[in-house]
Amino acid sequence: MRRLSEEPNVRLRDVPQLLGLATAMEETAAQHHQRLAARMEKLNEREIAGTFSALVEEQRDHIEEIARHSIELTGAPPLAPADLRGLPSEISRSWDEAEASALLTPYRALGVAVDNEMLAFAFYSYVAAHSEDATVRATAEWLAGKALDHAARLRGERRRAYRREGARHARDGRSMLDASSLPEFARQSRRLESRAAVIHRRIAARLAALGENAASKTIAEVAERERAGEPEVADGTVEAARTDFPQPAKPLPLLRAALAEAERLHQAYLDLADHTRDEQVLAAAQQAADRAMQSLAAIAARLQAFG
Repeated sequence: MRRLSEEPNVRLRDVPQLLGLATAMEETAAQHHQRLAARMEKLNEREIAGTFSALVEEQRDHIEEIARHSIELTGAPPLAPADLRGLPSEISRSWDEAEASALLTPYRALGVAVDNEMLAFAFYSYVAAHSEDATVRATAEWLAGKALDHAARLRGERRRAYRREGARHARDGRSMLDASSLPEFARQSRRLESRAAVIHRRIAARLAALGENAASKTIAEVAERERAGEPEVADGTVEAARTDFPQPAKPLPLLRAALAEAERLHQAYLDLADHTRDEQVLAAAQQAADRAMQSLAAIAARLQAFG
């Protein structure tokens, strides 16, 4: 389950304020979905565009549901929030990463939507736990329950997308983790992280040779986070990464190659967390996915700086 990395900087005094904030969260998600749908249409990625368009309709349904609940409780529609800075930072970051993604597919698009519903659940649960107003607590618990319901429906869509993309997953290496125990997870994770570290170090070196020192430093730091397991790898994976490495010689394709490798690593952990039945493996995969997300965020930010 996704958790907030820090406490929300928001104090909700009454139900209208809470429902206004919930509406703003849904409207923000709908706007991101709409932008991504338009972007995918321009790239002629019609299947992905259709996924995002369907998510826009889902968000609009959520907004109408919140409005009906507000009228039932208060007799009025939700109030527009005065300040959105207290919302979980992970939500906006995940949209930025999706927009910069080098490997965006319907499965990944739905994965972002599921993650954000779980972050919304964590946010509303925090509000319910810390509010002194009984009505605010009950409303936050209702919103948390709705977020869980929405996440469950989106997971079903994500599973169907995963099955449709199964052949591609096998080809591009994103389904490379099938650990059934914690020791096996550690071994497989070291192999994947080692491969990623080799590729990212080579990208960092090429960026440095092109005079892109800031970008090189970012990718080198990503490689450092990944390289801890490399000395224990002896199955040819690292050598394969050296020989299979792509050959772009410009900063933007190099950064996109770095992002693609980070996404493969992150997605492998998410895939494992999605289907494992071992609680220890689940916890380890989720922690590893969170670490990989740091790399994704750093590379995506660097990529966006190039316009």
